[in-house]
Amino acid sequence: MTTETHSAINQYFKPGFCQPDCVQQDCPTNFTCPPPGVIPLSRGNFIADSLENNLFWLRIMMEHALFMRLAFACVNMDLINEAQQYEQAYAQQLNQAKAVANAPTEQSVRALNQASIELTQAFACFKTMVLDRIITCGPTKIGGYNYPLLIDHIRREAVAFISRLNALQTGRVEPLALTIVRDQTFWHRIMADHAKFIAHLLDPSEREFVEQANSFSVLFDSKRLQALDLKSMLEPNFAVYPILRRFTRDSLKAATQIRDFKAAATELIAECELLSIIPVLLADHVRREAEMFVETMEKRLNELSQVK
Repeated sequence: MTTETHSAINQYFKPGFCQPDCVQQDCPTNFTCPPPGVIPLSRGNFIADSLENNLFWLRIMMEHALFMRLAFACVNMDLINEAQQYEQAYAQQLNQAKAVANAPTEQSVRALNQASIELTQAFACFKTMVLDRIITCGPTKIGGYNYPLLIDHIRREAVAFISRLNALQTGRVEPLALTIVRDQTFWHRIMADHAKFIAHLLDPSEREFVEQANSFSVLFDSKRLQALDLKSMLEPNFAVYPILRRFTRDSLKAATQIRDFKAAATELIAECELLSIIPVLLADHVRREAEMFVETMEKRLNELSQVK
């Protein structure tokens, strides 16, 4: 690197270069920093968003505990019992969320959020311990039927739930574009994982369904990488560019497709017309998560439509 180049970089690319609060002199002469207030921010309703997250994710966490419990080896009674304790704790917390939802106040919702955060932090630690014992070697290694990727998958969901509640508790606001690409990165990976699990839990004779599941795995792996590329391109200002609208429409289309696939599979499993080792509750569990993905993308598209 020449001295002249190094000098130019120091002149134009100062710390905080083109952050939303940057000043014009931080930017090269051929680049205009957005003036303060131009970057659309993600807004929400504290009580409504808190209740929505609690009512959805508390049930998901409760079912995670159930699925883990059922898949532990029968010799691991300590893990079975602890998973059952989390299952019961989440059932109680879900009932509390339903009670708060009947007559919510800011104080009661904040207390609900904090209790959910603390419970889920403990559950995330339990999932981490279980994952470590599955993938390690030696006397602490455990067997059973919990895929390592499944435990990592449900731990990521727990971390995401905690992050959402912490943002609500602190009133954290971020650029709308950042919220959208984070949502897409998260949900695309979740859907890709679901497709992989489904493909491995269907009976091999169900060739058409296995092929569809594998196709969704490839699709959502690709879309997650595209979302990461888009996030990188939008940094650090996260202005709303037209590509974000198109990519969000595409994400909604893909989300709707896998939601419908899961709904059809769930109905067939319930009628005993699809050969698999997938419990009806697990099928419905992943269907509900796909439905949440659809609703989230619809919400983000509505927010984008209000950006001029």
